[in-house]
Amino acid sequence: MIKNRLKLSLAAAMVTATCGFAGTVTAPNSVDIELSGDVELKAISEKTNTQKIDKRTAEVNLALESKLKNGTKIITKFTAYDDTQAKAGAETGLTTKEAYANIPIMNGKGKIIAGLAPNITYGTDAFDNGDESWKVAVNVPVAKGVKVTVVSKIKNEEETDSNKGDSGATAIRVDAKVGKLMIGAKYGSGYNNKGDGKIVVAGALDPDNTETKAKTITGYVVGKVVGLNIGAEYVQKDVDLIGANKTIKPKGYFLTVGKSFGNLTASVAYVNLSKGLQGGDDFAPGMILDGIVNSSATKDTSAIVLPIKFKINEKVTTNLTLIKADVLEESAKEIDLGLTYAMDESIEIKAGVGKYTHTDSANDQTNIEVAIAIKF
Repeated sequence: MIKNRLKLSLAAAMVTATCGFAGTVTAPNSVDIELSGDVELKAISEKTNTQKIDKRTAEVNLALESKLKNGTKIITKFTAYDDTQAKAGAETGLTTKEAYANIPIMNGKGKIIAGLAPNITYGTDAFDNGDESWKVAVNVPVAKGVKVTVVSKIKNEEETDSNKGDSGATAIRVDAKVGKLMIGAKYGSGYNNKGDGKIVVAGALDPDNTETKAKTITGYVVGKVVGLNIGAEYVQKDVDLIGANKTIKPKGYFLTVGKSFGNLTASVAYVNLSKGLQGGDDFAPGMILDGIVNSSATKDTSAIVLPIKFKINEKVTTNLTLIKADVLEESAKEIDLGLTYAMDESIEIKAGVGKYTHTDSANDQTNIEVAIAIKF
């Protein structure tokens, strides 16, 4: 799905409590069964130039992992409750998020993954999206430090007894460890909105609902070079709009370099997207500018991000993030300042303020966030 607008986080003030629990029991064919989970509670005030919304959220997650005697793992994850006051369409019942088997092969050197499995980020988090899909993956070693993986996945997005509207892909990837670097390449063939054909809204092609087929080439390198933490990724696609007799060729680049100097950690990152390519859902450089920077079919998007973190002492850490972006060829800036206080190993108190300014002042926004995180 191609998005043409920026995803914004509108939370202006938030209080969060997160609780975790874990335990183990045994079954006849299992080494152990581990139960874990978390509870997240929030109070949020969302403020923009046009409105202010106060609301509360609650989310309860449960995870169950069973390891069999032969090394096979059965993993299931559920959202037991996820509701947001003042928001329509929230999940208020039990939802299965993951349910899959991780089967070791070749004396544990390879593995097979099958079932409703998470879409693990490949390379950097700049372009891939999370979520889950029905998947079969086979991962095998072919040389020292080199593995080949074949993946096939599908999402039943319209929940009908057919493939209409579904999205899916088949990919082959190669990953290799070279010294302190991980290097990889992936080729994939995918489709979105299968069988939907050409959809026109108000006289214009609707890329979010028109059937598409795509070929994707991805290459990445991450690791450490001369004391610097680096990450780089390149993505190129050939996207055919079925029924529209049109092909677009979106591209994306990402580069980050960082280093620690005692208690100070600093890095700089650059991302560029074109021809309708969208950024990864997990790539969130700022409090407000997150999910980043989706380009349109005709307008590019880019951003430079400078995050700095300083550890004052064992309990207090400060962070500063500067962002300069061209969002669909319109200039935007963001400055975030945050403070984290670790009361002990289980409790952290966080506070932050973010200011976002845009060429169109109607999009300006200021966020204030307060959070309490509890782990046990």
